Amino acid sequence: MILSGHQPVYLPSILLFSKMIMSDLFMYVGHVQFSNKSWQQRNRIALNGKELLLTVPVRKNNNFGQRIDEVEILNNFWKRKHLGSIRQAYGKAPFFKMYFGELEERINREYATLGELNRSITALIRGWLSIVTPIVESYDYPNIVGAKTEMLIQMCKAVGADKYLSNEGARSYVDEAAMSEVGIQHCWQNFQHPSYHQGHQFIPNLSVIDLLFNIGPESRLVIKNAGTILISSNSNNP
Repeated sequence: MILSGHQPVYLPSILLFSKMIMSDLFMYVGHVQFSNKSWQQRNRIALNGKELLLTVPVRKNNNFGQRIDEVEILNNFWKRKHLGSIRQAYGKAPFFKMYFGELEERINREYATLGELNRSITALIRGWLSIVTPIVESYDYPNIVGAKTEMLIQMCKAVGADKYLSNEGARSYVDEAAMSEVGIQHCWQNFQHPSYHQGHQFIPNLSVIDLLFNIGPESRLVIKNAGTILISSNSNNP
């Protein structure tokens, strides 16, 4: 069984949904430390051919090590701004009307924490993309401790996974040999960002809503074809 995981992020990119599609099980890692000015609270869209960063304001907390799911959203004023920017950016896109109403309703709900907001939006987009990979929560497994490779090993042991899928951003901390020693086959997400019509010079690595508004139901196939799985070369497993 292939497991992958990630922190709850705001308006996720194509990369995250590609990893979900290739996994047998996905784990939200909400117990880890919140990182200010990260994808946990912001993401990008394209407005008039330029990148625009949408950031959810959060309440500052001097509690070092505050978990993502403990972070409170500061106010609701950002909702009108984000929705207005999305409407301005994609109002004339081919599939804007197919998705925007549901997205607007989802963003306008009341959320106690940033993690709750991010999960809710991701669930909506998963539905649009017909992604049925089951999701579990790291909170439900008290034995998941440590950080980096040790945490990945504990995640796999907790759910009985014999493979773990990481994206390239994990290169700096994944110890593939250590995982192999405990019988876990490490895999890399070989992701090639797809190109598609945006109505302007192409901008990669935006929120997946850019893809959806521009090409609609075809988005799932585009995402599925954007990634393959590479088995780590130093794995001792067959």
